[in-house]
Amino acid sequence: MDLEALIGSFRVDADDLEKPQLFADEDLARWFNEAEEEAAIRKRLLFDETTPEVCQIAVQEGVSGYPLHPALFEITAAFLHNAESTCATRLMPTDRVEMDRIRPDWRTDRCTPEFFIQEDTRLYLPCIVRADYTLKLEGYRLPLEQMEDDADTPEIGRPHHRFLVHWVLHRAYSKPDSEIFNPDKAQKALSAFEQYFGLRPDADLRKDEQANRPHRNKAYW
Repeated sequence: MDLEALIGSFRVDADDLEKPQLFADEDLARWFNEAEEEAAIRKRLLFDETTPEVCQIAVQEGVSGYPLHPALFEITAAFLHNAESTCATRLMPTDRVEMDRIRPDWRTDRCTPEFFIQEDTRLYLPCIVRADYTLKLEGYRLPLEQMEDDADTPEIGRPHHRFLVHWVLHRAYSKPDSEIFNPDKAQKALSAFEQYFGLRPDADLRKDEQANRPHRNKAYW
């Protein structure tokens, strides 16, 4: 479904076909973009390992922290490649508390990275990096482009498109307007969205679970 069809589907479900319409196309487009992002987070729909700007970081000697692409919200694997790309080492997820436990001198230790820490907007290699490398990531991300034109389509798979309308109905009926506001309908729409896409995960819990996975490093040739 393209954006025009999605908006049309909403107007049918919301009985908002007659003009003047209660909801502007611009608001509906914004809510459908929200819906796609929520769907991508809740159901982990967009796995990426190939988009260079999302999945590749040029690691520089002596530099430990790097900004993550804003669309990438969960790293599932990280591989450190040497300058010649002859060897790739899988880095293990961790956090500062765990590093303090297993390697108390990690802040001043000059070495080849073995671990990574995913922060909110950054990736951190817990050591003083000893050389230049290429870091290749795998993980889940948000859509890279917003829908703006009528012909734009969601990046998530087509089978999911029609369920996005539930989020938009939830947002529409939550609007603080005496003619529109309907908390019962808003809650029913949200429940329908959650029934299909699931509850929004706790970001801190997800990172904690990932950081406490068993630490095993393996090199690939």
